[in-house]
Amino acid sequence: MLNHDKIAELVGPDFTQDATRTHAAKGSYYTDPSVHQAELDKVFGHEWNYFCHQSQIQTAGDYKTGEVAGHRIYVIRGKDDIIRGFFNVCQHRGHELLSAPEGNAGGSVVCPYHAWTYGLDGQLRGAPMMNEVQGYDRAKVRLSAIKTEVVGGFVFLNFDPDAQPLRELAPEFEPILTAMVPDVDKLQCVKVKDFDIAANWKIVTENFLEAYHVEFSGDAHRALGHIIAIDSYRFTIKGRTIEYTADGGDEALLPYDSNQTNAFSNARGYNFHQVFLFPHMTFSVFPGTNMMFVFNMRPNGPERTAEEIIYFTLDGSMTAPTETAEAYVSESLNPEDISLCEAVHRGLKSKGYTPGRLMVDPGMEAPWGEQFVHHFNMLNLAALTR
Repeated sequence: MLNHDKIAELVGPDFTQDATRTHAAKGSYYTDPSVHQAELDKVFGHEWNYFCHQSQIQTAGDYKTGEVAGHRIYVIRGKDDIIRGFFNVCQHRGHELLSAPEGNAGGSVVCPYHAWTYGLDGQLRGAPMMNEVQGYDRAKVRLSAIKTEVVGGFVFLNFDPDAQPLRELAPEFEPILTAMVPDVDKLQCVKVKDFDIAANWKIVTENFLEAYHVEFSGDAHRALGHIIAIDSYRFTIKGRTIEYTADGGDEALLPYDSNQTNAFSNARGYNFHQVFLFPHMTFSVFPGTNMMFVFNMRPNGPERTAEEIIYFTLDGSMTAPTETAEAYVSESLNPEDISLCEAVHRGLKSKGYTPGRLMVDPGMEAPWGEQFVHHFNMLNLAALTR
């Protein structure tokens, strides 16, 4: 088990609390298996994890399965319209209850091993031969629940039953989502793209947080610079969130077709709007599109990241111009990011690597600065030592 001294050793002495004077963390912080295990427990086991959108489980009995921090889980909409999360395991002898990625369970969830039957609220309803077993009380048997909260229509899970509600922990988060898309709770999932990245999840997350590399790291990233009017680029760091805003860039230079007639209308007037929620989620709206897309970055071992890009629109379909924007993100920008992250992961394992200085201006005001990388890691280290 990691203690403060061991974590300090893995991070290295040159990573300091002062973002303007710190170096990057040592490679061992990203690649050591003990850090991965501690993050599954201390970070993903106690922070709010994005799971899906309420539109993906619209009617009673609709469910979605998945894995978070090594645990198989599912969320399901009850007959009372409440969305609940459960560990995907029968309380008899441990068989997985639901195997499909999504579906409708009808009025109950039935274990495919011995047909133990649970209500949509997780309460055991019955089991074969139950009445033949002496002293058996089915009322005491319930599925193991996971704390669930729906914010802006997005479904979040927390394995810690005593966790502070997300709305209290990050009160600014939902207003930001609502500014990005005023009817955000009415979004519908249109498309999901899955990527397996040969890099630690922190490397992938850091890459999405900073713009220092945008001008230098490939054609798709230079095109990203045209999406944003850089002189209007602003950010706000507040607790577990980092918000980025900007006007749109030169429409003639956009790497996709602009959607003039059906683009999202931002409540604050921004064309580019993005918010990161610790530990692993980024919500984005690009200028001239009618979509919000979510980057969901989960650890898949110490050296791999399971990444989803989930696309949402208000009517469940993309306009033709927005399709070109989705293609730019999925087929150009993200593959270039993946190549960068995998090269960084290989480099962090090199005996020749010495952590370099994070590039942060003295006032931490420049949007190109790597203060976002520092803030993210300070949150992660605080969670590791909670």
